Amino acid sequence: MNRFPLAVPALALLLSLLGGGAPPVRAAEQARAHWAVSTTNPQAQESFDRGVAMLYAFDVGEARVAFEQAAQRDPDLAMAYWGQAEADTIDINRPSTAEGEKRGADAVAQARRHLAHASPEERLLVAAMTKRYASGSDKEKFARYADAMSAYTKTHRDEPNALVVAGFAIYVAEDALLDGKDALTPKAREIQDDADRALVLEPTNLGAHHLRIHLLENASRAQQAVPDADALSSYGYPPGESHLPHMAGHIWSRVGEYERLVADNERAVDNDRAWFAMGNGPGQEYMHFYHDHDVDFVCYGLTTLGRNDEARAAVKSEDTFSQMKTALRLHDDARVAELTKGATSGYNGFAAAIAAARRGDLATARAIRSRLGGDALNARPALVDAAIAFGAHDAAARAAAYAKAYDLTKNDFPGDPKDFWPTPIGEGYGAALLAAGRPADAESVFTAELKRFPNDPHLEFGLAEALKAQKKDDAAPRAAYKAHWKGTRDLTLADLG
Repeated sequence: MNRFPLAVPALALLLSLLGGGAPPVRAAEQARAHWAVSTTNPQAQESFDRGVAMLYAFDVGEARVAFEQAAQRDPDLAMAYWGQAEADTIDINRPSTAEGEKRGADAVAQARRHLAHASPEERLLVAAMTKRYASGSDKEKFARYADAMSAYTKTHRDEPNALVVAGFAIYVAEDALLDGKDALTPKAREIQDDADRALVLEPTNLGAHHLRIHLLENASRAQQAVPDADALSSYGYPPGESHLPHMAGHIWSRVGEYERLVADNERAVDNDRAWFAMGNGPGQEYMHFYHDHDVDFVCYGLTTLGRNDEARAAVKSEDTFSQMKTALRLHDDARVAELTKGATSGYNGFAAAIAAARRGDLATARAIRSRLGGDALNARPALVDAAIAFGAHDAAARAAAYAKAYDLTKNDFPGDPKDFWPTPIGEGYGAALLAAGRPADAESVFTAELKRFPNDPHLEFGLAEALKAQKKDDAAPRAAYKAHWKGTRDLTLADLG
């Protein structure tokens, strides 16, 4: 797997192209975080900074460890206790747990008991965190914290880390980032303004780049976050910070840079493995949640490009769930059946049903399908229906089933191949429409999907086939497919979906 990228000076690269030999290289700059707090103990400051870096890497288990260490080294450092409370707040994917709520409340109480040596700004940050952990529902707690941090940053705009923390607080509290006219809401603009200001103050701020990627990807403005992805891709990271190079992959998936998607997430996987080899403390335990996500991105990118043998190798030492998803994407249905033997529910049951239907075992597929129900918000039953129709050679029913799944996901994140990459819905729908004799409709679907996921050779191939079926000029998408496809054999329509 790829290691840290090497920065090549432009002049040296030019000389090499002119025949001057191989360019010299230097190691990637190490990622760092720094937030000067009220302590005279350099070791406490060092531990606090490590905690901030882990906050930004969403390794909040290790962030707590670092902030606890800072408190041990300087028991009067109120911000060390604030950091422990922030560790159970900042991760937008899991901002609240029962254990975390108790930990955070206890940490806030400790912070309030150690305000004597805190700066006025630190006192305000502790006061804001107090509102986060006061009684109420999660929604009320996060809204209060977001409002308090928003009020703080309206008058305090000279500390980049406080701006970043405020941005994450607002992000967690907000239900929508876009208004009905595809414009950023006022709160989304505030998040972006805070992150942008943080980067003016500190261009290398890891948290600001992380925050901008989340905001701009979710607001369908991924292209604007390419500089942030470039930044997070450029650093070397100590073990435990795998989520930061991974985050660059979110943008590469949106702008069609699949080679970079793979490379950065291979680095994330390597980082995870180094981290897990160091022990099984709170930081390692927490990052197991994100490790599978890193592996998913690697396999999504590799299978998109057709580097299928590499995808199989990438999951060989991973758990059976990762192996099963890769086999499902590659239509290795015998392997899926082996890995999901006896499964009748959950994702394993879903995969077992798809594989059974594609193998022609419709009785098994239908038996599992009956257990999945008809959840109107879940695309899985419809995808199983499409696979059963495929096995039954009912092209019209297959297209109709795919239409249901596509309508659920075509404009929303659940349809992102990062989540549905083993059974990508858009390309499967397009292939089903072609099989049903509806090439014009297939052209529309493939065209729309390529706007969402540019440079995807599966979609380019599908579009070329749809145009060919209508006797239209297919040269441009066919050439794009040939340029982007790295597989050992050409795609067929049976490979899609």
